[in-house]
Amino acid sequence: MKNTSPRLALGMAVALSGMLMAAAPAQAQVFTQAQADQGQKDYDGQCAMCHGAELLGPDAPALVGTEVMHNFSTAAGLYDYISIAMPPQAPGLLDEEVYVNILAYILESNGAQAGDTPLDADPVKLAAIDLAAVTAAGAGAATDAPAETDAAPAPAVPQAYTWGKTLPSIK
Repeated sequence: MKNTSPRLALGMAVALSGMLMAAAPAQAQVFTQAQADQGQKDYDGQCAMCHGAELLGPDAPALVGTEVMHNFSTAAGLYDYISIAMPPQAPGLLDEEVYVNILAYILESNGAQAGDTPLDADPVKLAAIDLAAVTAAGAGAATDAPAETDAAPAPAVPQAYTWGKTLPSIK
């Protein structure tokens, strides 16, 4: 009986790791290529003026790299933020589809792979998308933003650049 426990534990560990590895690619494919392509066009028109053509700034935080992906635990958090606070000249006023497509483009830029299932704004579905897992599954395609060595610590909650305007109510 003593030898059964280590074998059982090893078998369980192997089975669990196999299930986790099999689940990662499926979660990584949470948007279509068409959404990411349209998202790039929408991003260029609405976001690039502050976040840059390569999503690296210079006038607003970079949107590629581990730092931005770890500010939000799920796609729901990132979607909620951008759909309420962005763009700063008209926060929250873009169509839902535009925000979803921009989110798809940001995910793709961080290494996530396109799939056959379209991304939508359903809060339950977005909450199930772990940003760290999605971007880790597609790692290698994304480039990390340059490290800032002398920068002040990032705020706990990202702040919107609203050019003196107030944010729309989220109540």
